Amino acid sequence: MPRICVLSVAVLLIGGGCTQPPVEHTVRKVPVDEVRGDTEKAGEAANHVGEKEEKEDFERRLKARLTGIEAEIASLHERGLALKDEARTRWNDTMTDLKAKQKVAHEKLDELGKSTGEAWGHLEKGAQAAWDDLREAVQKAAKEF
Repeated sequence: MPRICVLSVAVLLIGGGCTQPPVEHTVRKVPVDEVRGDTEKAGEAANHVGEKEEKEDFERRLKARLTGIEAEIASLHERGLALKDEARTRWNDTMTDLKAKQKVAHEKLDELGKSTGEAWGHLEKGAQAAWDDLREAVQKAAKEF
């Protein structure tokens, strides 16, 4: 009799409790527009990262250029100290102009540093123009003095 009880319990456990219904897999159809939207968002995110790196690279280069040009302005300043009369007056005017252009270039660089997103692209042009203006003025002053 004990064998029948053990056998009955084993049959109940194996046959009754271990069966589970099969798992149903469902496939959701994703609309093409949703996929395109996700793709565009991913592309925009990648562009944003690329723009940020490009902005930071431009800022680093512009800072380095300004540091170099400031050394040239300091050298011009030293050369001008020995000038007399009319040459000294022209030199003073040139130095005032260079300092003003240098200030504008620094302001543009500061604006650029504070900018985010697409705004930096517009500011980049202004910063580049300010740099070009300063560089040309220093080159002209170096030839004159």
